[in-house]
Amino acid sequence: MIIFGTRGITTTPEKGEFHCPSCSSKQPYGLKRVRRFFTLYFIPIIPLDKLGEYVECKTCKDAYKPVVLEHDPAANAEQFEAEYHQAIKKVMIHVLLADGVIDDSEVETTRDIYSKLTGKEISAETIRIEIMEIERTREDLYQYLTNLQGGLNDEGKEMVIRAALFVALADGEFHDDEKALIGKIGEKLGMTNAHIMGVIASSQAA
Repeated sequence: MIIFGTRGITTTPEKGEFHCPSCSSKQPYGLKRVRRFFTLYFIPIIPLDKLGEYVECKTCKDAYKPVVLEHDPAANAEQFEAEYHQAIKKVMIHVLLADGVIDDSEVETTRDIYSKLTGKEISAETIRIEIMEIERTREDLYQYLTNLQGGLNDEGKEMVIRAALFVALADGEFHDDEKALIGKIGEKLGMTNAHIMGVIASSQAA
């Protein structure tokens, strides 16, 4: 039986130093390029489309859009928010919106989870603005994640899964539909089922 398929392969075509917004100092970086390959017996054979690029800080492991290499340290650091920070916000809000209503206690829970995962503070107002924007544009979470999968490193993808999991567990229960949603989120980020289940298991154990 012939076994074929596709998978993303990450390369590092460029290295150097940049001003990392998270570290607030000069740090080594790697420019990561993710390209989909046709595989035969799990071996990448033919390069296909490029999925994306991101700059990874070698010290803190945060991932940014390549424009961060032009970052002026005197500029507003929020302009260069780590990609996974944005993804965490969006995923948590989409999970909250799944039941149709978000109350003040859920917003506070979201703030707490975001702070614990990223080490950054986020205001209730920022979350409310993000909620209104997602509702206004009717943003498709799965399409957003599909477009993002080439712009996140493994650490960022795992943090996004943890964010969704912690929101789902906020009421003390983990329902089958929530587990299915988190599995779909991981799938759209290009993660294998084993990788997703491993993140869920380690997070629950912790």
